[in-house]
Amino acid sequence: MPKVSLHRCLSAPAYGGQVALLRMAMQGGIAVRSLRFACLLALFPSLSSCQSWSSVGAAGVAGAKAKEARTGAPAKQPQAPAAAVASPAGGLDAPSRRIVFDAQMLALGPGGRSIDTSRFERGDVIEPGRYRLDLLLNSRWRGVEEVELRRQPGRESAVFCYDRGLLERAGIDLEKSARGQDRSSARDPLPEGLHCDPLERYVPGARVKLDIAEQSVYVSVPSYYLSLDSSKTYVDPASWDSGISAALLNYNSNLHVRENHGRSATSGYAGMNAGFNFGRARLRHNGTATWSRRMGSHYQRSATYVQTDLPAWRAQLLLGENSTSSEFFDAVSFRGVQLSSDDRMLPDSLRYYAPVVRGTASTNARVSVYQRGYLIYETTVAPGAFALDELQTASYGGDLEVRVTEASGEVRSFIVPFATTVQLLRPGTTRYSLTAGRLNDPSLERRPNMLQGVYQRGLGNDVTAYAGGAFTGSYMSGLMGAALNTPVGGFSGDVTLARTEVPGGDRLSGSSYRLAYSKNLPNTGTNFSLLAYRYSTGGYLGLRDAAFMQDRVERGEPLESFSRLRNRLDANISQQLGNGGNLYLNGSSQRYWSGGGRAVNFSVGYSNQWRDVSYSISAQRLRSQYEGFSSGDRRGETSTLFSLNLSIPLGGAGRGSPTLSSYLTRDSNSGTQLTSGVSGMLGKRGEASYSLSASHDRDSRQTSKSASLDYRLPQVELGSSLSQGPGYRQLSVKAAGGLVAHSGGITAAQTLGETIGLVHAPNARGAAAGYSGSRIDRHGYAVIPNLLPYQLNSVDLDPNGMADEIELRSSSRNVAPTAGAVVRLDYPTRVARPLLVDSRMPSGEPLPFAAEVLDAHSGQSVGAVGQGSRLVLRVEQDRGSVRVRWGNEPQQQCLVDYALGPRETTPPVLQLACRPASAADRERTL
Repeated sequence: MPKVSLHRCLSAPAYGGQVALLRMAMQGGIAVRSLRFACLLALFPSLSSCQSWSSVGAAGVAGAKAKEARTGAPAKQPQAPAAAVASPAGGLDAPSRRIVFDAQMLALGPGGRSIDTSRFERGDVIEPGRYRLDLLLNSRWRGVEEVELRRQPGRESAVFCYDRGLLERAGIDLEKSARGQDRSSARDPLPEGLHCDPLERYVPGARVKLDIAEQSVYVSVPSYYLSLDSSKTYVDPASWDSGISAALLNYNSNLHVRENHGRSATSGYAGMNAGFNFGRARLRHNGTATWSRRMGSHYQRSATYVQTDLPAWRAQLLLGENSTSSEFFDAVSFRGVQLSSDDRMLPDSLRYYAPVVRGTASTNARVSVYQRGYLIYETTVAPGAFALDELQTASYGGDLEVRVTEASGEVRSFIVPFATTVQLLRPGTTRYSLTAGRLNDPSLERRPNMLQGVYQRGLGNDVTAYAGGAFTGSYMSGLMGAALNTPVGGFSGDVTLARTEVPGGDRLSGSSYRLAYSKNLPNTGTNFSLLAYRYSTGGYLGLRDAAFMQDRVERGEPLESFSRLRNRLDANISQQLGNGGNLYLNGSSQRYWSGGGRAVNFSVGYSNQWRDVSYSISAQRLRSQYEGFSSGDRRGETSTLFSLNLSIPLGGAGRGSPTLSSYLTRDSNSGTQLTSGVSGMLGKRGEASYSLSASHDRDSRQTSKSASLDYRLPQVELGSSLSQGPGYRQLSVKAAGGLVAHSGGITAAQTLGETIGLVHAPNARGAAAGYSGSRIDRHGYAVIPNLLPYQLNSVDLDPNGMADEIELRSSSRNVAPTAGAVVRLDYPTRVARPLLVDSRMPSGEPLPFAAEVLDAHSGQSVGAVGQGSRLVLRVEQDRGSVRVRWGNEPQQQCLVDYALGPRETTPPVLQLACRPASAADRERTL
């Protein structure tokens, strides 16, 4: 819940301060009761000492600590003026905290009489019962749990009760907590059943804190007792949200008009990704539509399938049309069924490879792990052997330095080699994929049935083995390989054997060998992110090539006309030069059997920055050579491209400052060209971007001009561009976005990702949702276009932009969606108009400062009396009465009747009398 800083109110005059505080309380979604006394202090100028006090309500210290628990950032402890904390904050494991105010300070009523401040002295007493609460372990959300709170002797508030299942789902290792960190101690296991004892009895050092206003329970335990699955964003599968039923549509459309020497041509394109969610099933369809005046319209379907997740197997099941992965075998389009593991369902520490760090400690020691000089992990271990298997390291590797600091201060260090390849897995983890069906490439006339599978397993700290196979009725191949983590780098190598039956009785057999290497050298700044070589014999064909070769031969083409890969070399090397910039080399080289020729493509470049000026230089070489299938003639083409880029900001370093860019290119085929232009962003949030440029061709001595403007709205992305050159003009417009159809209607959004959130906050039109730029529409909905599946996602609402009458009861929600889900996130709101009322007692005397104001009908608190007998209220009805009460005697209360007109005709401060309360009036609110 947002907090308000009182110095913002007190920095303005009294009336301005009242309005400012009222507006912030209203927009921040702060309950009147929790803010009531803080408001009064803010409106009382003599209390200058409260200018540094953050208004976290009567429970200021606990609120600040709750903020720290939610955000993980230390919170300043607020100092409540004229108040003393009578007992320490302790969550549910301590008695309710009381705050005592100096009544003499508030002796402001007629005759100097004081008012009753007891209602401000104690936080809310929690009643027993069952509550659905967010459970947070060490400030990390673990899910929504139904928690039972029970009354215990000697305690005003009900206390937190728990069982083994709840603690294990939260991520507490009860086997470790049964002994504590002393392995020689006797076990004290948590018995079965529900327990309401302090959690520290079973988990040493544990603390529990309940925040009913936030509907959250915070559990804090030493990291030693955390299970592996309690990583930062991992959520127990029982708390995964499969979402609601909804229909989805992503669109990306473009209209292109070109006029060339008096002849015009118009064409259009629309790419569409549609889907429907029902329960855990995800129906998806991808296709493209094209149109032109000359060719007419055409629609091409690329994939249609139904997919669901299998949490017990950590896998995805797909039925329909899709493509296989190209990691081990050729990527092929298929129609059938596919079962594949999904690493996103694993804890963070198991998704990516990192070695297990093993060592021995003589005492309770601190173990610190460094990578490239940065501390990436630290923990405390008990005496004896230890194994750290939850490291989260940089994916491209770099050796690990391990430092063991004993209790005596003795420090030992050692190095653990770490260089990763794509195939390396954590010890004991597996990755698999199995596809069965029919090849579905539109270029094939013959589409055989196929079966393809791959299995990987981490065998140890440094070895991962993998194997697989691909089969059709006339083709078979088998793969075996391994990946190694060594002190000199990460290696992977595999061998694939294949046999292909050629129509007409021939048979081709061959093998393919692949070797890959990666290494990061932090001391020199060199990174070999990919260095791979593959060699294939003349008879080797992959599954896709075999299908195309068989299809061509059946159509009468000779076998020799089909090119087969002979060898391929890929390199991706970068070198950091510190302040001297960055140097890179990327390239690939391919050669083919059967006179297929060769292709070479490599580029080298350098980039750096001097002050605010960025510059780069690069060179690219392309070379291709092939032989004609029938004539035997050799053809080929070669091109070399040099480029120099310069970028200079114009003005300050802000996001809206324009940038001047210049590009000089020299192509061996097309000549030299210079392009200069200005680009930048417009709007408070940079929602609009523009560019203006001109190009000059030195050889032809011709100049062309272009301009573009793009605008990013919460519901759609729009763009346009215009180009003009010698003999031609070109205009294009585009639109891209998404639509979500649900039980509440149709909501427009920016382009949708795989997993999305549907925010519902009634009447909160204009509030910003998350960080995507989405805003609540007039129906109370907004779409969060990208959520991380199977992980914790926190979605916050920013009330800036919504109407003053709207109060957010909650501004944050946590969710862990499954892949492809549309999860609904509800944010309760309250519609209440803020009012400032000047009123006096029936005797004409000012109303007592800090007197409570209640709704005369419901008895609920709606505000308080501030400085100068001014009432600060929020009312839900346009007509009604409020009761001002500063004691329990009949003469210590009165009624204010109000009737509100339209906002534009209602004065900023109403002048209303406070009439005596009759016996019937008093009876209604007793």
